[in-house]
Amino acid sequence: MQSIHVSEHIWNGQPDRVLRIRRATKSGHRDGSIPNEVRPFLARAGMLGVAEMSYFPIDHHLISALVERWRPETHTFHMTFGECTITLEDVSVLLGLKVHGDPITGCSTYRWVSLIEDLLGIIPPTNAIKGGRLKMSWVDQYFSDVSMHVHSVQQMERYARAYILRLLGDLDRCGQLSWGSAVLADLYRELCVATNYDHKEISGACVLLQLWAWYRMPYFAPLMRPLNIVGVPLGARWNSALHAPREEQKKTIVQIRDALDKMKDKDFVWQPYFQYFYSLPSYCVENTNIWRASVPLIDFHIIEYHHPDRVMRQFGMVQHIPRPPRQPDNLHDLTLRGKDDIDWRVQHAIFVHEWETRLDCIWTQDSCTTTHLSSNSEYMVWYKRHTRRWIGHITAKQGYVVSHI
Repeated sequence: MQSIHVSEHIWNGQPDRVLRIRRATKSGHRDGSIPNEVRPFLARAGMLGVAEMSYFPIDHHLISALVERWRPETHTFHMTFGECTITLEDVSVLLGLKVHGDPITGCSTYRWVSLIEDLLGIIPPTNAIKGGRLKMSWVDQYFSDVSMHVHSVQQMERYARAYILRLLGDLDRCGQLSWGSAVLADLYRELCVATNYDHKEISGACVLLQLWAWYRMPYFAPLMRPLNIVGVPLGARWNSALHAPREEQKKTIVQIRDALDKMKDKDFVWQPYFQYFYSLPSYCVENTNIWRASVPLIDFHIIEYHHPDRVMRQFGMVQHIPRPPRQPDNLHDLTLRGKDDIDWRVQHAIFVHEWETRLDCIWTQDSCTTTHLSSNSEYMVWYKRHTRRWIGHITAKQGYVVSHI
């Protein structure tokens, strides 16, 4: 795996690679404002928090530099001072998505025209559907004016579905699902695939990765600070700031790589959210123990393991040498191509069961008095033997060892 990893190619002098970000185009509904009439329905569906967020510009260079440090074996970023990663905590606090609920799984094949008619009340034309994707332009055409849909509860529910699309069931059922773990599973998969130097693009929740980096590595955040407002996830507090003129020049991938190579543990904010807990909506801080569950994250065919035991400093706990990662290699190669008739709940029954028993998989350690680990500590001695700490030659002061952890 190391031979195709982007870090190997950069170390060996290959050209820098800046990834294209593949995402939905900006819609008129992505400005962070929500009609009051539809808010209760979004809340029932567990989507109110993420709907509060506007359409964020993504920093391609920052995302690309972070991918260089991502390890598919562990689902963590390997920094000079140890491991860190995006966890279920970040999904809850930044996006406001539910993490403690039923997994997103089942059969991925549906009669799309009939399903859309049932959920939205309109039969889409054939050119509005491609595979399992519905064109946003068609949705906007029929669901742009909320005043046209306030005459009954059924109309309002359909309008709410146009916000969140492809709800496979009613709004209340949707609100019981762990959308947050599915989003994180998809992002993990995209990061893993993007570490292959030959891949030129990445999709998934890159906005989550960018927000994670801004809060934990403030050096990369915009000079314009987020709004000091309460009652919304942290991600939504950047809405106005990101639409204001940018005063600073964006850093290039070379500059970001160099900064990451030079970064010390004191430059990384291990627990950036604690000061905001009081101002977050309750759905952002429910079932916080689940944030430390060592479990598979599920999104239909995608299975990606969540390893909080490798980043205990992010939870204010002592970091010991972690156990070996649990991600089977074959799962990274699993796609939906040619698998239209598979019920993934049955196919992945062992992983679904593991998720359903997540309360038995909560990882814990003693509280730590400091997040700093000296270079001769047991963990750092082990860590330095098993990873590459520098990506570029500029700051590499000594040799490195590459090994699967």
